[in-house]
Amino acid sequence: MKAIIFNGALAGKNQLMTFQNIIEEELVNIGMETESYVLNQIEIKSCIGCFRCWDTTPGICTGVKGDNANEIVEKVIQSELIVILTPLTFGGYSSELKKIMERFLGLVQPGVNQDKGESHHRKRYERYPSLIAIATTEKDDKEEEELFRLLINRHSKNFYPPKYSTEIFKEDTDSDSIRAGLKQIIEEMELRK
Repeated sequence: MKAIIFNGALAGKNQLMTFQNIIEEELVNIGMETESYVLNQIEIKSCIGCFRCWDTTPGICTGVKGDNANEIVEKVIQSELIVILTPLTFGGYSSELKKIMERFLGLVQPGVNQDKGESHHRKRYERYPSLIAIATTEKDDKEEEELFRLLINRHSKNFYPPKYSTEIFKEDTDSDSIRAGLKQIIEEMELRK
């Protein structure tokens, strides 16, 4: 089984490396192969909204040139799990993480299905990876944290992960507590090789 980890720390910030290292270790401990991307260290360009990945070259971005996003997105759809790490930013993702998340657009089709009175994009692929979303924050802000949980829930309805989990940690959380929290997520999601 393969896991892709996206570290969405902003340039010059290192607050997510402890989380990345621990999640890598814990996933390897259950037999998963991991591949990590520290997004501020690679060039990922922003989506330009041309929608060619939907209707002209299904699943492949041809509107943005000169980065590795297509290769990364292909690995995402071939994996069993993606983990996103981000500083909590106004209840959402960091700008570094948002750039790659926008490039996931081609993983779904442009048409919509109705489900419980809501419109959701149609699946392009038979199988999608599970998702773990981890945000870190300096301060307690229940409204911002609830907004992040809602964002992950809504994105999950269009990304079709078989399982997903959302957790928010304080930036100064000690390593033992981080590890215990991540082990609990892995156990609850029943992630095993």
